Amino acid sequence: MPIPTPLDVVTRALQPATGLGPDFLARYQQGVRCSQMIPQARLVALTLASLASDTGEIPDGAQPGMAGLASATGLPIGRVAVNVRTLETRGWLTRLQGTRHERAVFQLTLPLYVRSRQLN
Repeated sequence: MPIPTPLDVVTRALQPATGLGPDFLARYQQGVRCSQMIPQARLVALTLASLASDTGEIPDGAQPGMAGLASATGLPIGRVAVNVRTLETRGWLTRLQGTRHERAVFQLTLPLYVRSRQLN
């Protein structure tokens, strides 16, 4: 087995983790609160968490779209789109289907580095 490079380690650490069962949503919210992401990204993440089930899935009827997130957070649609993309890039959110944000279906995910860390 080859020795992993630093890039391999970082790539694995950013892969999203699901499957924590009923602990997932509490762990997600706690991870977001303890993270060092900017307040706007935190607001979008916690707003999405309020719509999700205990397993991190956001039901079809509760998918807010950009306009819904903008209304719920008080942020402009463009700022919401930037923060959604940030959450996707950092492993806090996965797009299950759709290429446009307004029609996209999302699921909450935890980056592996958060899953393995003890949070208070």
